[in-house]
Amino acid sequence: MFDLTKRFSIGINIDDPWIYAGTLTPKSIIIPHLLSIRLPVGKALDKIDELAFQKHKHVLQKKSVCMDCRKAIISLAQNLVSAKIQFVRCWFPWKLFEPILPSKNKLGILLDESYEHWPLDDFVEVLTDHGIGIIPVVACGYQRMLPHGLKVDSDRTSYVKRASIHTRLLVRKYKNKIRFWQIENEPNWWKMHAAGGWRSGLSWIDPHDFAYRLLKELNDAVHSEDSNAITIINLEADAKTTKANYFAPLCDLIGLDFYPNYKASSPIDTTIFKKANRVKSELGRKVIISETGYPSGPFFLGYSASKQTKYVSRACSDASDIEAICGIGIWRYRDSAWRSFPFQENHFGLINSMGNPKPAWNSLKNMIKKLT
Repeated sequence: MFDLTKRFSIGINIDDPWIYAGTLTPKSIIIPHLLSIRLPVGKALDKIDELAFQKHKHVLQKKSVCMDCRKAIISLAQNLVSAKIQFVRCWFPWKLFEPILPSKNKLGILLDESYEHWPLDDFVEVLTDHGIGIIPVVACGYQRMLPHGLKVDSDRTSYVKRASIHTRLLVRKYKNKIRFWQIENEPNWWKMHAAGGWRSGLSWIDPHDFAYRLLKELNDAVHSEDSNAITIINLEADAKTTKANYFAPLCDLIGLDFYPNYKASSPIDTTIFKKANRVKSELGRKVIISETGYPSGPFFLGYSASKQTKYVSRACSDASDIEAICGIGIWRYRDSAWRSFPFQENHFGLINSMGNPKPAWNSLKNMIKKLT
C-alpha cells in the first residue's frame, strides 16, 4: 500500500471524479453568486464528458458503473503507471454517495447503514490494483459537492454529525485499500472559497468554533474506523500565515498548497516551498505539498504551456531537495468541461480536455524518472 511516510512521492490531483463515477458534470461557475449552469452537450464538453451526459443518466438507479466509465478508469490507470506516478489526490464528493438530502424527520444515512450506491468502487479498485495510492478528499463543503438540500447554515450541529457519519462510512468501506485521508479542504481559506462562489453560507465566512468542531469530528471519524489511518488537513500556504499550529492537533499530517503564480504569471519562483521547513520545525513533523501548479493559459494573463512546463520541473526538483517535504501533488491531471472562476482555474491540467498531453505532462514524467 502507498505510504508517504517512507519515501518522497510524486503524485497528481484529479479534479473531475464524475467522469469515473458515471455522473453528470456539475454546474459551472460562470459568474460567482449570480450564474452557475451546466454547460450544454457540444464543443464545450470533451469526449468522455459527452458520453457521460448522453449515456450514463441511468447509473444512479442501476447502482453500477457502466463499461465506458470503467474503460476511462483503466485508461487513467495505465497513463499514471506509464508515468510512474505514485499517488492521486482526488475529490470524493459527498453528493456522489448521498445525492439528495432525506426528509426533515431523518438525520440522513445512519452509522449502522451503508450507502446503496458506491460510484467510486471501480476507481478505487483499478487504481490501487495498479499500485497507485489514493488520497481522497472527504466531506469537502464546496456547494457543488454537497447533497442536494444540505445547507450548513440551517443547523451546524446537524451538518457536523452528518459529515462525521459520511466520513466513517467511506473509511469503513475503503480502509483495506486507502490509508491516507484528507478531511475538508483549505480551512484557513474558507472565506475566499465563499467569495469565489465555491462555498455557500455564512458558516464558511465566519466559522469561529465551527471549524474546530467539524475538523475534530472528521479526524475522529477516520481514526474510529481505522486506527492505522493518517489524516491530512491541507492549508493555503501562499498567505502570510497558515495557522498550522491551530490545525495540527486535528490531523496527523499537514498539507500545504502553493500557487506562487496564481496572481501573476511571472517570475516563476518556487522559493516559497521553503516555508515547509518552518512548519516542520514548529510541528516536529514532515509536510506534504498537497497542491501546486501553474496554468497553461489564458494567454492574455501571460500564462503559457512552456511556462507551465518550466514550473512543473522546478516544483518537483525543489520539493525533493527540501527535507521537510515528504511528497508533492501536482495540480492537476487534466482540464475538463467543468468551468470555474477565475479564468486560470480552467488551464491547470497537464492534459487538455480532449485527452492530449501538454508539454508539462512529459516534463512531469521526466522528473519522476529522475527523482524517484
